[in-house]
Amino acid sequence: MPRSRRSLLEAAAATLGGVALASTTGCLSASRSPATATATESPSTATPPDSDSSAEVDFGEWLPDPTATPLPDGYGVRYFDVDGIRARRAAMHPNAYDRLRRQMRRPVPEEFDGVEAVSATLGLDYVASLAFGSFDPDAFAADLTGGDRPPTSATRTPTTATRTPWPEPERYGDFDIYGWERVYAVSPDAVLAVHPFFDGDAVACAKAIIDAPSPDTGRYADGNDYVASMLGRVDSPDALWCYPEAMDGSTSRGFRADDITGQLKAWRFSAEAARLTFANTYVDAETAESGELRRSLVSASARFEPYDGLDVAVDGRLAWTDGTAPIAAFDHLSAGGPADGVTTPN
Repeated sequence: MPRSRRSLLEAAAATLGGVALASTTGCLSASRSPATATATESPSTATPPDSDSSAEVDFGEWLPDPTATPLPDGYGVRYFDVDGIRARRAAMHPNAYDRLRRQMRRPVPEEFDGVEAVSATLGLDYVASLAFGSFDPDAFAADLTGGDRPPTSATRTPTTATRTPWPEPERYGDFDIYGWERVYAVSPDAVLAVHPFFDGDAVACAKAIIDAPSPDTGRYADGNDYVASMLGRVDSPDALWCYPEAMDGSTSRGFRADDITGQLKAWRFSAEAARLTFANTYVDAETAESGELRRSLVSASARFEPYDGLDVAVDGRLAWTDGTAPIAAFDHLSAGGPADGVTTPN
């Protein structure tokens, strides 16, 4: 006999003990295939696929350690496996998919018109955005500079009274870094843009992100225990929002006055189901163990009703739950379901 909404949500009161948190993001990889460009897309920017080979993006590798780089501690993370989400489009409610589509395109620089070549996107709060896929760096540079191919020492565009040429790009690893009014970096596999809101050396920020995948470089989870604990709860998500607390408490998100300091919500989609992971960090372990998350699941039952298996676990200052719903019921935790125009904040 199907479980009622009340019995389902009351079951979240059961707290699982002795669950250890993963302290690294090594399990956060997602497999994807190169995307193709159609005749109506930007054939000059997207690189035509030349094989059936696939690439992997581990977004955790691209999150620099703020204790050793110019990035601020407590920066938020938004990740979308664009290829994975596109593959589930037919199974999702159109409203839910359209919202995901808008969100997963936001990290793509507006100067880049080959959006269909993008296989995954990553947003680092108001710091930077990355798009992963298969790109033509020269074509992107031409789009960026208004139609000119990137300047070189042999073919620099002469300075005129009416136009200031783009500076010659700096080669850094596999990337060409362009610094002018904004800073961009492009390689055959990724496009990076540092936001103008970033308060600091934008070129140094870009280099820190480019260096992050190096095995000799620290990651976000190494410098922030809250990031390690929250990202340690997810495995190959298709859509993820993680808003952590800075280790010194200076950028506590304040989700609910003086108790919740950080939050994660992530989904992994299959052909039939949407797997939700929802987590909060709290001001102290006592608050995390007080049952606050369980009470929230009950009080917000309209948002969590489609999900089965919402048992709550606690470890230190972290409390989390996992649940599964039919993929057609995925609705961004909207109170009115996927057909409702009212949605929760991004």
